[in-house]
Amino acid sequence: MTQALILAGGRGERLRPITDYVPKPLVPLANISLLEWQLRYLQQFDIYDVVICTGYKTKLIQNFLSRGGYDQVRISMENEPLGTGGAIRNAATYIHDDFYVLNGDIITDININSIKPNHIASVPM
Repeated sequence: MTQALILAGGRGERLRPITDYVPKPLVPLANISLLEWQLRYLQQFDIYDVVICTGYKTKLIQNFLSRGGYDQVRISMENEPLGTGGAIRNAATYIHDDFYVLNGDIITDININSIKPNHIASVPM
């Protein structure tokens, strides 16, 4: 089963003052949070094993997941910013298969199945 990591630990400085109150992945677009858009997108490709790498306003993300019925989504929390590579390494205990990495502030319509064969990297954790 393929997994996904969503990098959602940033403070969203360029979206202030909105991100003073909510983390960037919970900022709404057409009344749906960026995180909700991403989870729906991943489900289109039968990807339900998702880990969210977070550190800023983690409790709000946890509340969103609980209220939205996303109890199977796991959180990998950073106590201090680790950067992209550090966040992935910090989540290594949750990874047991091939996985995609998405930035927590993007929306895309790329067909994941079309890119998978050409974009596999192997990095020791």
